[in-house]
Amino acid sequence: MKTYQRDPSVPERERLFVGVSEWDVASAGQTLVAYGLGACVAVVLYDPEARVGGLAHPMLPRQDEADSTNESKFVDPAVEHLLRETLAAGATYGSVEGYVVGGADLIDLPELPREVSERNAEVALAELDRLGVPVAGTDVGGTHGRTVELDVGTGALRVSTAAGEPTLLRSPEED
Repeated sequence: MKTYQRDPSVPERERLFVGVSEWDVASAGQTLVAYGLGACVAVVLYDPEARVGGLAHPMLPRQDEADSTNESKFVDPAVEHLLRETLAAGATYGSVEGYVVGGADLIDLPELPREVSERNAEVALAELDRLGVPVAGTDVGGTHGRTVELDVGTGALRVSTAAGEPTLLRSPEED
């Protein structure tokens, strides 16, 4: 069994957990975390100048393809809402960077179309492009689940899997 330990060189920050079909926005001193990304994606928005970030954890690609009004469940409305909330929290439109993590194909279930994971990532990237948010990094696909953490104070964006060492999608900035 593999366990993860906190890196003692990283200062302890308030951790905000973002579950499936949720989103949240945070500022310096807080860390946004999404566990268990399988076919779901995490869309991360970050403004390094304002030190404001947001994370959405939608599970399905497009709201117009389902019978639900829960916007946080779907990639397309979740990305747009997350951008609005990140800007309302103090981010500047021209400074926001986008990241997409997840979209893995973990299990083979006949009732779950295999393209859901791929489409989640594709729709997230397309929505960021449509909204004019540059994509600064991705870690998508494959067959391993992921955990993503954004330290909003430093800008460090870490992606961990049970299959290997954590990946740093965005390096921490010096304070």
